[in-house]
Amino acid sequence: MKIDIRDVAAMRSLRPLEVAAYLRAQCWVPQSPVVHCSVWTKGEGPNQFEIVVPMDQERRDYALRMGELLQTLAVAEQRSQVELYADLLTTYADVIRIRIDDPEMTDGTLPMEEHAQVAQKVRDMLLAAACSALQLRPVWHARKPSQAVEQVRRLRIGQTERGSYVITVISRVSPELHLPEQQGDLYGSEPPYERKVTQMLASSLATLDRASSAAALTQDFASFDDSVQHGVSANLCDAVAGLGGENDRNRNLEFIFSWSPARPIEQRVPSRIRITSDRIPIIREASRIMKDRSPHEDYELEGAVVKLERSEGQQLGKVTVIGPVDGKPHRVTMELSEPQYALAIQAHQQQQPIHCIGSLVKSGRGHTLRDARDFTIENE
Repeated sequence: MKIDIRDVAAMRSLRPLEVAAYLRAQCWVPQSPVVHCSVWTKGEGPNQFEIVVPMDQERRDYALRMGELLQTLAVAEQRSQVELYADLLTTYADVIRIRIDDPEMTDGTLPMEEHAQVAQKVRDMLLAAACSALQLRPVWHARKPSQAVEQVRRLRIGQTERGSYVITVISRVSPELHLPEQQGDLYGSEPPYERKVTQMLASSLATLDRASSAAALTQDFASFDDSVQHGVSANLCDAVAGLGGENDRNRNLEFIFSWSPARPIEQRVPSRIRITSDRIPIIREASRIMKDRSPHEDYELEGAVVKLERSEGQQLGKVTVIGPVDGKPHRVTMELSEPQYALAIQAHQQQQPIHCIGSLVKSGRGHTLRDARDFTIENE
């Protein structure tokens, strides 16, 4: 079914320079500029198309001219006006479509509470990619880089689309400008951070899919160890597993990337990744192992001293504290020297909590805080 978009407000929302950038990316050729507009052509002879882009959004006939442009473009590209309109609105943006294919979502809806959870996991996934674009780590703990957090705040959520349940994420990206010495070199300049984030997400999701498949076939964690160098982290695993739902859900995930035509993308970056439901339990287990094996640097521990151990004549004493780890109370042991051990004795006698900072690591069923520092007694 063909739909003509005639809404004046919709046409006025199209920006002339972004429309021109789209035309250039689609190999339209600019002609000599005319007053208040630019002319673009494509093809030759009787098969040539001509498009006039109005450049002044304040002119009264701006919406009318944009409507004519959209009609011509739909004929030239043999695409619907709806699709073209969406692309013209996001010329300066990378668009990520996350399709959740679930038998319980055939009507394109899901329960309200689950929608909130899905939205949170999408945010976590983008934040994981934004962190990995700055530094590759197996785990990102509570403190995330401010640049990554700010980038996620700038992302926009587009309208939902048909096809089970589709979430659209829009990441604005600056257009590419060539310096004179870079003529002919499409990738001479380093891409901006926002493009690095979307590229990192695409490549890390593709790597995650391959790693989970390899781990399932071999029962070996090695593929996930290697995947860290390609942007996979426990945070990304948690987000994808969260989107996949519980282990008994027959839910497949598909990630489709539409790159901004105003900034070319290297061909090696994947644009479509599908993660099937049988990979979700493996991804969830990989996250658990990554977190168990990776120390939490600069972890702030606060809790009650419940055990003190020091052999006669020894300088170091072993202290056990019950404090929160991942939101739940856990026993955390540490070795302290004087005068920190003396403060631990005092805190235990006075039944007051302590506070210190160190590197938290999983140790058997418990946790160990290494290199404890800034040990103080807290006032209740």
